[in-house]
Amino acid sequence: MKYRLALLLVLVAMIAMPVSSIMAQDGGGKYGEAPMLAAKVAAGELPPVEDRLPSNPRVIALPDSQIGEYGGQLRVPVAGGGEPFWSGQMVFWTAWHGLVNWNQTYADWEPNVAESVDVNEEATEYTFHLREGLKWSDGAPFTADDILFYMEDILANEEINGGNFPQGFWTPGGEPPVVEKLDDYTVKFTFNVPYGMFLLNMCGWDGWAIVASPKHYLSQFHIKYNPDGIDALIAESESATDWVSLFQSRTATGPGADQTVLMRDPNYPTMMPWTVKEPMGSGTQFTAERNPYYYWVDAEGNQLPYIDGFVGTLYQDDQTLLLDVLAGKFDTMANPANENRPLFFQNEATSGLKVYLLGREGGSTVTVMFNMTHADYGALFSEKDFRVGMSYAIDRQEIIDIVYFGEGTPRQISPTEDSPLYNEQLSSQYTEFDVDQANEYLDKVLPEKDSDGWRMYNGEKLSVVFTVQTGDYGLGFTDVAELLKGYYAEVGVDIILDVVANEVWTERRNDNSMEATVFTGEGGVGLTAIVDARYFVPTHGQSIWGNAWNIWYLEPDNPAGQEPPQLIKDQIALLEAVRQAPTSEMRVSLMQDLLQVCADNFWVLGISSSTTTYRPLNAKLANVPETWVDGWNPGGVAIAFPEQWYFTP
Repeated sequence: MKYRLALLLVLVAMIAMPVSSIMAQDGGGKYGEAPMLAAKVAAGELPPVEDRLPSNPRVIALPDSQIGEYGGQLRVPVAGGGEPFWSGQMVFWTAWHGLVNWNQTYADWEPNVAESVDVNEEATEYTFHLREGLKWSDGAPFTADDILFYMEDILANEEINGGNFPQGFWTPGGEPPVVEKLDDYTVKFTFNVPYGMFLLNMCGWDGWAIVASPKHYLSQFHIKYNPDGIDALIAESESATDWVSLFQSRTATGPGADQTVLMRDPNYPTMMPWTVKEPMGSGTQFTAERNPYYYWVDAEGNQLPYIDGFVGTLYQDDQTLLLDVLAGKFDTMANPANENRPLFFQNEATSGLKVYLLGREGGSTVTVMFNMTHADYGALFSEKDFRVGMSYAIDRQEIIDIVYFGEGTPRQISPTEDSPLYNEQLSSQYTEFDVDQANEYLDKVLPEKDSDGWRMYNGEKLSVVFTVQTGDYGLGFTDVAELLKGYYAEVGVDIILDVVANEVWTERRNDNSMEATVFTGEGGVGLTAIVDARYFVPTHGQSIWGNAWNIWYLEPDNPAGQEPPQLIKDQIALLEAVRQAPTSEMRVSLMQDLLQVCADNFWVLGISSSTTTYRPLNAKLANVPETWVDGWNPGGVAIAFPEQWYFTP
C-alpha cells in the first residue's frame, strides 16, 4: 500500500492557512509580486506572475512570521579569493533546496520542488510528483526531463564519470537506481535494496544538485545533444580540450563540475531564489537579483523572496573587511571568527547589526584526525595506543577557555546527549588532561627518544605536519592547532603547523599526502551521525582519518585510494545497512551498533561539546528566527528560510 506522506503535510499546512492563501493557490485570488517585476510585466518584458508560478506554489507560513515588504539589496562582503559562491557563502543563500528539503527545525523533510512523494512499504520505490508549471529562472519549463538529464546524461555518462557511477548517496546497494519518467511531472526512483534514508539524504547537498542541471541549457555542451557543434565550442573555450572538460567547465553538477559557475555565468538557468546578474569577474563587486520564476509564495500568495537581491564586495584584507562590517557598511558577514564575537556585541549600535546566537549541528567543536592511510605514518597512526596517548595530552579545558570563551565541556566527537544515538563511552573516553597517561600510552608505540626528548619513529625524529585550512568556518582551526603543538611537545611529539588555502588542503586530501589535520565536527544533533558519518565511517571526502579508504570508496580510479582492512569494510557495510533500513527504529539500532565499534576503536579525537556560533545580520531585517541550527548539513542560513526575510524602515 502506498502512502502520500508529503501530501498529508501540505494538507495540514493548508488547513492552518488564511483563506486568502488557499484562494490564491486555487486561482481564486491574485498573486502578489515585487514592484521591480511588476514593472517588467507592464513593459512586456515578463509574463504575468500567475503565468510564472506553478499551479500549486510552495506556501511558506513559518511560525511568528509576518507578511513582508518587497525591496532592498543585501550587502555582503566576500573574503579572500574573490569567489562569491564559496567565499561569500552564496551557496547557502541560493543553492540548498531540492526536490525535498529540511523543515525549519532540522527534524524532518518536507516537500519542495516535489509537491508530494509516494513511497512503497519496502522503501525501494520513490515516486516524486513535481509541481506542475515550475520554471527555470529563464522561463523554460522544469520537468522530469531535467531530472533524467542529471541522472542519465551526467551521473551515468561513463565519459563524464570515468566509467564509475558516483558511489555513496545514489548507490545504497552498490547499484544506482532505475529512474523512470512516468509523465512530464512524475519521476520514479527504484533502488535494488530498501533505502529508508533517501528522503532525509535528499535534504542535503546531493539533493540540491538534482534540480540544478537545466537540460535545455546544458545540452549545447553535451556531445549526445550537440555532436555537430561541440568542436566549435571547444575551440572557443580557454581551457577545454574535449567535450567532457568543456561540459564540466559549464555545469554546476556532476563529476568534475565547478559549482562556482552559478555565480559566474548569468546565463545559467537555476531554481534559486536569487541568481547572478553581474559576476565578480576581474572587478571587486558582483550582483544577484530575484528570480522572477521562483516557486515560493507567502501565506497571502505574494511571490518570494521579499529581498530584491545581493551586492557583494571583494576584500583582499580580512582586517579591513572586519572594520567595514563593524562600521555598518554591510548587512551580514559569513563565518565571522569566534574571537571577534565580543566586537560584534560591543558594536551593535554603530554597525546596525543584530547578533544571532546559533546552535551548531556538530558533536564536537572540532576534530583532530591522524591519517591512518598515510604512506609514512599510517602504521603508527593506526595504533590505538598512539591516538589514546595523543588524546590524553590535550588540555581541553584550556582550549575551551582560550578559543571558545569558556563555552562547552571536554568531549570526543559523538552524537549529543539528546540524540537517540548518544554513546557515553564514545563521548567521554580519554578526555582527561593527563600527561602521565599520555606518556604511558605513547611509550607503548614510540619508546625511543633522541637527546632532546623528541620521540623517534623508524630511527628518526617524529615530526607530524598538521595541514590546517585558512577558512575555518569560525571554529578556530589554527588557534586549536597552535595549542596542540604545545601540548604534544610536552609528550615528545613534534608538530609542524602548515596553514594553507582551502584549495591546497583539498589537493593534499586528493593525493593522500596529508598527515594530520584539525577540522569540523559534524555528527551531533539528532540523526546527523547517519546523514553525515564522516568521523565514524570513511565514506566522505573529508574523512581524513581514513583518507585513502574514502578515496577507494568514492573514487575507484584514483590511484591514491587503498582497499581498507576488513574491519573498515564491515563498518562501511553496516553504514549502508543503516541507510537502507526501512524504519527509523531499525536505523537507530544499527547505527548504535556502528557507533559502539567506533567507541571501541577510537578513530577520531574531539575537543569539546559544540559551542554556539553567531551570525550578524542587519537589525532591520524582519522574519529572522531568533536561532536556528547552523552547519553544512542543514545548509547554513538556508534552514532559516531567508526568502521570507525583509527589510523594515
